[in-house]
Amino acid sequence: MELLEHAGVGTRMQARRLRSELELLAPGHRLAPLQAGAELGRKGPSTEENPDADAGLRVLHLITNSLPHTQSGYSLRTHRLLSSLRRAGVQSIALTRTGYPIMVGVPLASDEDAVDGVVYRRTLPSSLGATAEQRLVQEVDAALRIVDEFRPHVLHATTDYRNALVAQAVSQATGIPWILEVRGLMEQTWIASHRSKSSRARAADSEKARLVAAKEAELANEAHAVVTLSRTMAQELARRGVDDSRVVVVPNGVEDALLSRPTDMTDARRQVLPDLPSKAYAVGAVSALVDYEGFDVLLRAAARIIHDPSSPKELRNDLHVVIAGDGTAAPALRALTHELGIGDRTTMPGRVPRADAPTWLLSLDAVVVPRRDLRVTQWVTPQKPVEALALGRPLVVSDLPALRESVRTEEGLDCALLVPPEDPEALAGEIIRLWSHRHGSDGRSQAGRKLAASRRWPTLADRYVTVYRRLAHETAEE
Repeated sequence: MELLEHAGVGTRMQARRLRSELELLAPGHRLAPLQAGAELGRKGPSTEENPDADAGLRVLHLITNSLPHTQSGYSLRTHRLLSSLRRAGVQSIALTRTGYPIMVGVPLASDEDAVDGVVYRRTLPSSLGATAEQRLVQEVDAALRIVDEFRPHVLHATTDYRNALVAQAVSQATGIPWILEVRGLMEQTWIASHRSKSSRARAADSEKARLVAAKEAELANEAHAVVTLSRTMAQELARRGVDDSRVVVVPNGVEDALLSRPTDMTDARRQVLPDLPSKAYAVGAVSALVDYEGFDVLLRAAARIIHDPSSPKELRNDLHVVIAGDGTAAPALRALTHELGIGDRTTMPGRVPRADAPTWLLSLDAVVVPRRDLRVTQWVTPQKPVEALALGRPLVVSDLPALRESVRTEEGLDCALLVPPEDPEALAGEIIRLWSHRHGSDGRSQAGRKLAASRRWPTLADRYVTVYRRLAHETAEE
């Protein structure tokens, strides 16, 4: 960094940005309160209000991105939660990070978007802060203005530590309690983004990875409550020093409409895969296409079946792979289909509209989640397995702790087939097994729909309401 500071203007600015990011990660570092926020900060919710009444609860959510500009597991979980809270009578406003969505290619973005009645506010200052800390302080300023207008009872920050820093600063200025929802482990996602084992090893051993993990644990301990996606994640947070008694688990859920939808795939396939042969046995997923999702393993498993004379002849002729979605791994996956000689047996339509994703899932004979064996995939649960279970789709997932938890009932029944990760031969064997039993009654699918029904978003939203009410009540008593 010292070399950058003594170089030209551009590199000096880069050094300034890097130093700011490093300062944010320093133990005990807090965002400095703004002068503009000092007066606003004293205006929290009225102590005369009744926080025990759900209709009186107001929550300010601090998030990274959102619909309609970003469609991801993160933004969809946020939207489903906020929609369910709205139906439960909880009022919410969600504030996104400084500069979003302009910084992701939406130059004419509005200061506010309303999607299905959910309000998303933007932090779009006339001049963007030059450093990471300056941008977070701009977001604090925007949040304090919302506090002055909205008078929330609770602040709810969602992954990662930067949103937590904003919530911490607003809480300090206003006395409003704050929650940190840990949906992922930022440093592990960053490590997993490196393509080679050697570069992942260097990233895992880096100062950045250590500092990010420590900062997120520090902020989780300072939050008034912590929410996470699974017991697997809760156990990892405990290993990092977070008090387990303060952690509430809220798994990925499903919307009611998904459970009430007919599960016959004939009409769905006619809608999204009209050119597929009528006898095709289609396996695949709807997902972000990044390396750690492991879809190259699925392609290699399919090629093994198609080209192996010992595979069932009918399946060799009928197997088709469908991978809907987009991401950094998409070009390599398309190239791999041709390298393996299965380009004519693979459909990759790119990103599909949010409303059409369930139809694509329903069009598949089997949904496959072939995630690689990395720390991020061991701990973090994806959204798609529970949606596939809700639709009654046969499901195959990598045998990893987070995925096992997401498909296992309280009685210990696995609602999906579990396969060793990164093993095309084992995956091919399970696909053959599913195909050979395709005409029979599948107890796993029935159990899967029951498991999904226990994870309806209205039910899961009640867990948040319980935490909100407790924190609001404790604050009112002080």
